[in-house]
Amino acid sequence: MKKPLVALLVACAAFAAPTLSAKEPVAAKHGLQTLDAAWVKAMLANDAEACAALYADDAVLVLPGTPALKGKKAISEAYAGWLKDNKVTDASVSDAHYRSAGETSSGWGAYQVTTVPKAGGAPATEVGTWCAVAARQKDGSWKYVSDHAALDPPAKK
Repeated sequence: MKKPLVALLVACAAFAAPTLSAKEPVAAKHGLQTLDAAWVKAMLANDAEACAALYADDAVLVLPGTPALKGKKAISEAYAGWLKDNKVTDASVSDAHYRSAGETSSGWGAYQVTTVPKAGGAPATEVGTWCAVAARQKDGSWKYVSDHAALDPPAKK
């Protein structure tokens, strides 16, 4: 009696387990997590094109102190303009929490970016909170569709 029950449980577990395709290795469990890692890499490379390439054509990006940037063109221009005047010396995503279901991946956490003006000046570090949503594209890649960053309030002294 135990052997058929064990076999049934193993079969049920095999059918219930999520399937992974070649386009989605185990390490890329959450599409947004993959994008966030690529964003940090692009920021550290000071590569505006690589940053913009992470966004869907109809994505919305909200940055601290700016109105919503709607569409890949506006997002690309924002990154290009900002990185034209600033050099990123450090970028990180931390305390990240991810949730994914089907073709959608979401997350929230903290970020920190340190820049130095290319014209000279002191480094500036921006610390904030982010939340984002990514969608799997027809080609299997993931792109940000909504990305919002907010500055954290200054630390109390």
